Amino acid sequence: MKLIKDVKEILNIFEKNGYKAYVVGGAVRNYVLNIKVEDYDITTDAHPNEVEKIFEKIVPTGIDFGTVTLIYKGNTYEVTTFRKDFLYSKNRKPKKIIYTEDINEDIKRRDFTINSLYCDIHGNIHDNFNGIDDINSKIIRTIGNPDKRFQEDALRMIRAIRFMSKLNFNIEQKTLESIKRNSELINNISKERINDEFNQILLSPNPSNGIRTLVNTNLMKAIIPEIYSTIDFEQYNKHHDKDVYEHTLSVLDNIEADLKLRLAALLHDIEKPKCLTIDEDGEGHFKGHHIKSAEKSVEILKRLKYDNKTIEDVRVLIRYHYLKDISIKDKGVKRFIKNVGKERLEDIFKLNIADIKGKATIDSIEKVYSLKEKCNNILERNEPITVKDLKINGNDIKEIGIKEGPKIGEILNFLLDIVIENPKLNQKDVLIKKTKEYFGKDGESFK
Repeated sequence: MKLIKDVKEILNIFEKNGYKAYVVGGAVRNYVLNIKVEDYDITTDAHPNEVEKIFEKIVPTGIDFGTVTLIYKGNTYEVTTFRKDFLYSKNRKPKKIIYTEDINEDIKRRDFTINSLYCDIHGNIHDNFNGIDDINSKIIRTIGNPDKRFQEDALRMIRAIRFMSKLNFNIEQKTLESIKRNSELINNISKERINDEFNQILLSPNPSNGIRTLVNTNLMKAIIPEIYSTIDFEQYNKHHDKDVYEHTLSVLDNIEADLKLRLAALLHDIEKPKCLTIDEDGEGHFKGHHIKSAEKSVEILKRLKYDNKTIEDVRVLIRYHYLKDISIKDKGVKRFIKNVGKERLEDIFKLNIADIKGKATIDSIEKVYSLKEKCNNILERNEPITVKDLKINGNDIKEIGIKEGPKIGEILNFLLDIVIENPKLNQKDVLIKKTKEYFGKDGESFK
């Protein structure tokens, strides 16, 4: 393995001070896979306090578990002392760390064979658990007994699926069966840690493969259990040749690897099973499914501890992904832009196109392109779309004598509706007149 200069220098500093040190894990795995190595993790027999004495800039990021972050020439490296884990708490964290001077003891406690490789200062790769064979065979396999590995750290079950999805590998049968047996242990893992792994599965080249495996191993029950109700749920609709679950996975694979887009794709029809009605001709309809799915997405993403911006982006994309109700007349298009937000327009069209590609036919894709063109034309004309585009603001309304509060926003939205209908009315004096005319001077009542 060809090590970069700085990493060689770090390993050399350890050796000059009488310690052993190796590059370990993902960096070596990625080198063997011919994937660009971006992060280098180092393992050593030096204890954290000894690492602090050798190097100038050390951050004690995980010192209780034998890990510190080394800052060397502006770059960061995770440095962990050789260790044997003894007794785990709640299937995640070791209750007690035992250090060892034997690199082999450290390697055998790690998760998967593909992550068991380590490299010395001379670039020699050491492979104690046939990790290179498993890389060449595209196999994810635990080191040793899979039940023991997953009972030590239940997050490893989702990590196995993440590596499978990201690398396009297969999970070895005994490892997969162990995940199914131990799936309930994932409930002991924090939502934040699950979230980190789940996002990487969603952003992988073939996300549907990861979702299927999460579902089939029952791990999805701890993430988004609502997905199970979509499986085998027939749509009884001429536009659909797949059940809700299969359609969802098709949309997921047809959209680019952007987190909010993939989340929106995964959840865009999540409430369809609760909205089905069948007409006298046997045709299925899902009235309001986009509204209910948007509401459910907020509940799900809050539960999974996503940030507020991601939650709102996904909610809006799902809420307005159903274009059948959208008029392509100027007024309807402007309201669509207002509701979606200019910054989300490209994303809503990407979601709609992926949604259509997951259906029986793509005939309706022309409406998406037509709506997109209308939106672009309106934006090019700089017509008012949001309250920020009005020639009046909250301070102007307060000067009329209306008290500060929610009424200000109500007035601005009312004025925006008027201006969307007739852009020529977007003049300050006209809008002040409209405010007085329709709201009264105190802003408390309509005429």
